[in-house]
Amino acid sequence: MGFLKKITRPISRVLDKIVPNEIKPALPFLAAAAPFMAPGIMGTGMLQRALVSGGLNLGAQLAQEGSEGEFDALSVALASGIGALSAPGSGANAANPVNEFGTKGVVSQQSAGDILRTKAAGMDSGITKSGLEFLGKGSDKLIGLSEGLAADGIFSKAGAKALSIPFTQGTMDLASAEGRRLEKQQAIDDALASADGLADDAARASAIRNAMTAYGFFSDEEIEDTISSAGYRAGGRVGLSMGGDPDFSGIKGAVESVDKNMRADRAGDFFRLRDEAIQKGDSDKIKEIESDFFREFGMVMPKMAKDGGLMNLGGKEMDLRKGGFVPIGKKERADDVPARLSKNEFVMTADAVRAAGGGSVNEGAKRMYDVMNKLEARA
Repeated sequence: MGFLKKITRPISRVLDKIVPNEIKPALPFLAAAAPFMAPGIMGTGMLQRALVSGGLNLGAQLAQEGSEGEFDALSVALASGIGALSAPGSGANAANPVNEFGTKGVVSQQSAGDILRTKAAGMDSGITKSGLEFLGKGSDKLIGLSEGLAADGIFSKAGAKALSIPFTQGTMDLASAEGRRLEKQQAIDDALASADGLADDAARASAIRNAMTAYGFFSDEEIEDTISSAGYRAGGRVGLSMGGDPDFSGIKGAVESVDKNMRADRAGDFFRLRDEAIQKGDSDKIKEIESDFFREFGMVMPKMAKDGGLMNLGGKEMDLRKGGFVPIGKKERADDVPARLSKNEFVMTADAVRAAGGGSVNEGAKRMYDVMNKLEARA
């Protein structure tokens, strides 16, 4: 499936863009009904009808929201089988039988049932012979339903019987696609939750990657897209060193106001060590010194931002001054994620994001980013 997904995923993305969301749920039903209601596009030979019917089924699956190239191979095989077995033929005679590819000089062609029975007639009794005869009878049933639908219309008893097959298959395909989408979305939600509360973007991105990789059904591109849409690739959450007080001026004053002697001297040692680490460009050493400083003085990271910026607040606050998606928090409508808004800005609800993505919050976030960028370009 991994190799096939490299082919089907680009197709799925193209179909997702060109097929309106309102039409997508109807596609599995239309594809399943094609052998009965649109014989003109199916062809006449068993092989041709199998390929067309299977292709329509595959396309309908790939067009569903959140498919990302995944599909039910059994459903494709079933659709191909129905397409092949419903080949009606064109009045071939038993004295001069032809195969599904046609015989040179012979215009007429056998139905799928006749072809199967012809093949079974030349075999000794056995499972293969019985299987071909069984398929022949099934073919006769399918052809009979198709002919009854064509003669009496979809609102007749014959039409109801004929359409019960594509209705059943379409319902199964749609349920299968929705099940896969919900499973993947739950996995993505769990992966994002695993990153909640971690120290920095790199740690959060790593946690998301590990969680999604463990599920085994996400491609590298899907993982990268999730990390990117969550804002952990470039930008997103901002934690300012020393609470936005890089020269320690505010902290020095706080320490000296408490104790002008020993504690101030001790604080001076930390300031000196930190300056040396800054000159060497050793970011890890800088973080270590800052951590030791606050631990020794029993202080918490001060919430200062004298030079501007967004405060860390334990990794729970996001920098959305340029707009963006909010993947953190316990649950929707919990109002547990601190946010800073400005005049004339507008916030969308989680339901609106999900609707924009046809049920996928990640797809919705991508589309809203696209809308935002296009509108900003016009401002």
